[in-house]
Amino acid sequence: MKKLIKYSGVALVMAGIFFAIPNTVILPFVDFGSPFSKLLTSTSFFYRMIFAALTVVFLQFGVFGIYLHHSKIERAKVFRDVTFIIAFFGSAFMMANEWHQIFVLPEIANLNPDSVDKLGTSDQSSRYAIGFMIALVTFSLGWILFSISLLISRKLKRLGPILVLAGFFIIPLFSGIFTPIIGGIIGGIVLGIGFFLIGLELIKSS
Repeated sequence: MKKLIKYSGVALVMAGIFFAIPNTVILPFVDFGSPFSKLLTSTSFFYRMIFAALTVVFLQFGVFGIYLHHSKIERAKVFRDVTFIIAFFGSAFMMANEWHQIFVLPEIANLNPDSVDKLGTSDQSSRYAIGFMIALVTFSLGWILFSISLLISRKLKRLGPILVLAGFFIIPLFSGIFTPIIGGIIGGIVLGIGFFLIGLELIKSS
C-alpha cells in the first residue's frame, strides 16, 4: 500500500505541473473566439487538451493514494468516502470529455466543419452540452468536497487542499471579472501548486 501511495503522490505532483502548463504556456495562444471546427483542429488547442487529459489521468490515479493515506482516520470518514467516489467518477467523466475532444471531434471537424460549428453553438439542452456539464460539475464538485474532507481529517498540511479549493473558485471568478484567459492562468497555477503540495506530502509519508 505504501508503494501505491507513493506512486499516487508522484501522479499528483505531475498533475500539478501539467495543470499549470496548459493554463500558462498554451492557453494564451488558444483562440476561443474562432469557429468551433477551427478551434478543435488548431495546434494550440490540441496540445492544451493533451496536457489536460494527462492531468486528469494523474488526478484519477492520485485520488486513490490520498484515500488510502487517510484510511485509518475516522474523522469525517463517511463524508470522505462519498466525496472520494464523486472525485473519482468526476475525473473519469472529465477524461472521457478530453478524450473525444482530442481524437473524435477534430476528425469530424475535418470531415464536416459546418456540423461541428453548429454543435459548438447549440443551446445548453443539447446532449453534447449536458454531457460536458455533467463532467465539469462532478469533477469540480468532487474535488472541492474531497478537499474539504481532507481539511476536516487534518492528516495533511492545510495549504495544499486550501489552494485546490481556492483554484476551483478563482477560475470562474476571475474569468468573469477579467477574462477567461486570466482566470485560467491564475486559477490553473493555484490549482497546480495545490495538487503538487498534496503529492509531495504523499511521497514523504510513504
